[in-house]
Amino acid sequence: MIIDEIKDFKDFGKVISYLSQIAPFLCMINMMPANINEIKKMGCQEYSLQTRKIMPKKLYKYFPNTIEEKTKANYSIQALRDNTVYMQTPNNFDDVYDSDINIDFEKYQKLRLIEYCSRCGIEVDKTLSMQEIGNIFLNVIYTSFKNFNDSRNAFIQKPDSEIKQLSNELFCTRLEINLRENNNDLGIAIGKTIFDEFNEFNDRLKNTFRVTCFATTPYSQLMWGGAYADCHRGFCLEYEILPNEEKYQEIYQNLYPMIYCKIRPDITERLIKIQDERMNKEALWNIYFHGALRKSIDWAFQNEWRLLLPMEKNQEASKYCMPFFPITKVYLGNRMPPIKRKEIIDICNEKNIPYIGVKRKSNVFEMEDCAIKCEECFKYKNDLHK
Repeated sequence: MIIDEIKDFKDFGKVISYLSQIAPFLCMINMMPANINEIKKMGCQEYSLQTRKIMPKKLYKYFPNTIEEKTKANYSIQALRDNTVYMQTPNNFDDVYDSDINIDFEKYQKLRLIEYCSRCGIEVDKTLSMQEIGNIFLNVIYTSFKNFNDSRNAFIQKPDSEIKQLSNELFCTRLEINLRENNNDLGIAIGKTIFDEFNEFNDRLKNTFRVTCFATTPYSQLMWGGAYADCHRGFCLEYEILPNEEKYQEIYQNLYPMIYCKIRPDITERLIKIQDERMNKEALWNIYFHGALRKSIDWAFQNEWRLLLPMEKNQEASKYCMPFFPITKVYLGNRMPPIKRKEIIDICNEKNIPYIGVKRKSNVFEMEDCAIKCEECFKYKNDLHK
């Protein structure tokens, strides 16, 4: 029996990791086991509908309360004062797989060559190897250079959209640059051009949306103890979810629980079809479902919910700050210095937001609320005036 084999495991993470090894279809959503194959069948609308039913009444966000070196701004204080959350690009998250769309380069290269052959009026056998298809395309481009001293004449099929026309132009321009940089070796130049497209496409997919993350408890030692809350020196904000209020509908409908699983999906073929098309709702959901909402089951302890919003790159930083649900409580970190603690308390009093300190339990390895308020604590008052 499975239970007999895992009865010695004391750590939740080890239990989940073990189960995922023997049942790779297992996933965790909001701390509940699910079948990833069943989740895949849902689609955006059904997944959203089902997850509204299990959304917590409160969500929490941990803040380090530190000054950002580059901008010299304290975005933690800003989030408390303005009741906003900052929509981040996932490129700098602590999980290297986070929001990374799994596109296989070898498969991408072959599919892209098939597409370009089609635009040159050649329908190739898809069972051919990538090398064979590459040679067919190379010969077409070589003939165009030989007869017209240009690669553009190879693309004889009239594009069915302006985007595809621009895509052809961009390919030819990149090819000319790579030819000059690679001693006019056409094979190397084509390969380098496809690789450049691959990197650009990956970057574009990641910058299609922005994200901010939430927890479901204010007592997570792992969240308090890491960079999220500067090793207990930061604070945690509690938000009340108001599903029926009209002004919060956009953020409410774009909140999703993370899917923690073992296997990374390969959606190369599905995404490459929309590379030269305008982003639609189905394509965006593929990016969300297979990337931004998918993490290794090793992270299941975080039980994370995410706000995902389609956002353009290179906007002013202020435009990435989104108004969020009302703040209903502030939890002060166990190691927060007295001066910073006073600053947060003053803001809470000014905005009429309840607050409480978080301390260690004496008999178990857990965090809990302080029994008294900071202003009534002798230690706090004494440390504040040192």
